[in-house]
Amino acid sequence: MIFVVNGENRQLFETDLILMHRQRKALFVDELGWRIPVVADLEIDRYDGADTMYLLGKAMPNAELLVSARLLPTVRPHLMSELFPDASSCSFPRGPTVWEVSRFCCASQIQRRVRVQLVLEVVCGVMETGLLFGVEQVVFAVNSALLPLTLRCGWEAEMLSLRTGDNEDKVTAVVAAITPQGLRRVRERFSIAAPVTRYHAHERFHACSDMPDAFSARMSKRPAWSGRRARQPSRQEAGVQTHG
Repeated sequence: MIFVVNGENRQLFETDLILMHRQRKALFVDELGWRIPVVADLEIDRYDGADTMYLLGKAMPNAELLVSARLLPTVRPHLMSELFPDASSCSFPRGPTVWEVSRFCCASQIQRRVRVQLVLEVVCGVMETGLLFGVEQVVFAVNSALLPLTLRCGWEAEMLSLRTGDNEDKVTAVVAAITPQGLRRVRERFSIAAPVTRYHAHERFHACSDMPDAFSARMSKRPAWSGRRARQPSRQEAGVQTHG
């Protein structure tokens, strides 16, 4: 199941959010070698704010976090406007009904076969959340390994004329339509029988047990750049990645 977390209910998911940033650091900084902001052992950038929306995938409410993704409206600064500086000179979709999906991250212990299923659940979660909030399109950057799956999973998706990186680490910008018909096709194609998203806003629901202000305290620290040598950071902050 995919839990929708935003500014209204994030206090219920403090521990999950900390683990999400820790998993992002393990993948993007430790494994892939990106030079991006790190606070202690957490990967946090300028787009992780108090009102940022996240999708958190878990087997059960109190289970460990398996997968996460970030949603940002394109009417404010977002990652792809930095990742693709030439976007302003082409027909790059943006507006109040266009959101960006970024920082897709699986837990390191997840097997490859399970990761594919989690990608599909996140796609359904993005579409269900988008339909709920009146989103018509999402844009994201995807690496070569996941590009075929994201283009053919059932929603209406197409590549944009925006690419960056080298042959071993090339990412491509993609736009996908958010429609009930597309969601139905994804569910039918991959035998997802019911909605995957959940939204909890009641104080009696506790998906996490950590101190309520733990994440806020870490977020208040100024990000420090990782000292690890790596490829150029702005060309590697892709929203959808895979590893292993």
